[in-house]
Amino acid sequence: MSVTQIRNIFEKAMKSFGFPNGDKIAVAVSGGADSTALCLLTQEFVQQYGGELIALIVDHGLRSCSVKQAKMTADRLCQKKIPCRILKWAGDKPVHGIEQAAREARYRLLSEACRQENCRALLLGHHRQDQAETFLIRQAKNSKEIGLAGMSAVRLTDFGRILRPLLGVSPADLREYDLFRSQEWVEDETNLSDDFDRGRLRKTLTQQQIDNAFEQTLMYGKKRRALEEKAALFVSNQVVKSDRGYLIFPYEEFKKLDTQTGLFCLGDFLRFIADRPYAPRTDSLEKLYDNLSSDHFRCTTLGGCQIAPSTKRQVLIWRELNDLPPSITIENKSRFSWDRFSFFFDKPLNFPVTVRPLNHHLTVKKEFPKRTFPVLPALFDNEGLFIVPHLGYKRTKTTCQVMFTPRAFLCEQASWTCPVI
Repeated sequence: MSVTQIRNIFEKAMKSFGFPNGDKIAVAVSGGADSTALCLLTQEFVQQYGGELIALIVDHGLRSCSVKQAKMTADRLCQKKIPCRILKWAGDKPVHGIEQAAREARYRLLSEACRQENCRALLLGHHRQDQAETFLIRQAKNSKEIGLAGMSAVRLTDFGRILRPLLGVSPADLREYDLFRSQEWVEDETNLSDDFDRGRLRKTLTQQQIDNAFEQTLMYGKKRRALEEKAALFVSNQVVKSDRGYLIFPYEEFKKLDTQTGLFCLGDFLRFIADRPYAPRTDSLEKLYDNLSSDHFRCTTLGGCQIAPSTKRQVLIWRELNDLPPSITIENKSRFSWDRFSFFFDKPLNFPVTVRPLNHHLTVKKEFPKRTFPVLPALFDNEGLFIVPHLGYKRTKTTCQVMFTPRAFLCEQASWTCPVI
C-alpha cells in the first residue's frame, strides 16, 4: 500500500467519523510504529482541515525502561511540533491478570486526560492484524457472533468517542509510512512475549490466516450492526432508564424479541446498570434468558445486578447490594463520585462524611420501586444518616445534587462501525 493510499484511507475514516469539526483530537501513542504513524497522520489531517491535536503517552511503569521510552517518545513528538502529555500508572501493580489490569488502567488514564483536555475523540492505533488476532483469540475461546465481530471503529464513552481509523491498514504499511516521514519508533519486546495470547499467536500466524480472519470480522461486524439496530429500537421504545440507577421494561414485549437480540439486550442492560466494560459470559446470559422466558420467572442476580419481575408485567434490573464498591469518606470537597453517581454541593463540607449504600436506614413513600432503595447512595456524618438525595432526605440546609453518571452506555442507537478499507 502506498503512502497516498494510507493517507486516503485515514482521511476517509476521519470524514466518516464526522471530522473535520474543529474539535481537539487526542491520540494514544505508545511510541510503537503503529501509534506513531497514527499521530503523524492526524497531524497532517488537522494541518489540512483544522482542529487541534494532543498526543497522550501512557507509562505503565511495568518495565525498567518505560520512563526512558515514554520521554523518548515525547521528545520525538515535540520535534515534530506535536504537543503531548505523559500519563503514569501509579500505585501497586497486581501479580496476576497484569495484562487486563494494565489495559483497564490505560483506558482510565486516557479517559481522564481526554476530559481534562476537553477532547471528545480519542484515536487508537489498532490495525488490520490486531483485528485479525482479536478474532482468532475470541474464536479459540468459543466467542459468539458478537465477539467475533472484533473491534468497532467507533465506541461511545463517557467523554465522547473512541475511534480506530486504521483497522483496515496493515502494520507493515504503517511502518513504511513512518519511514517515509523519517520517524523513528520504539520496539516493544512484549509484542512477541510468550506471556500473552497475542505474543504467542504472532509467532505462528501466516499472512493468509490474517487476511482470512480479517475478512470474517467484516462479516460478523455487519451482523453485529444489525443486532444493535434491533436492540436500539427496543431500548428506545420500551425501556425506562431511571436516573436513580435502575431500568425497567415490559416482559411481554421482551419475549417478542428473537433470541439473539434478547441475549444482546440482557447483556447490555447488565453491563450498563453495573457500569462494567463487558457483559457477563454468554452461557450465564443464556441461563438468565431461559429464566426470563419461563412461566416461573423469579428474582435472580448476575453481573452485579438483581433482575426481578415487577408490577404490570414488567422486569426490573437494579444494582446488587453486595457488589457495590466500598464506602468512601470525604471532607472539604464540593464534588465527588461514588459507584455510578456524581455529587455536587453548593459549598465544600468542612467535616467528614461517609458515602455508602442506604441499606435499610430510611423508609419513605416514593413513586419508584422500593426494592431499589437499599442500593441508593447515602451520606452519613458522625451523628448518623445525613443526606439521601434521591429520597429528598437531609439533616442540613446545605444543597446537594446527585447525577447518575455511569461510564457505560446503553445501546440506544447502533454504534458498531466496520473499518474503512
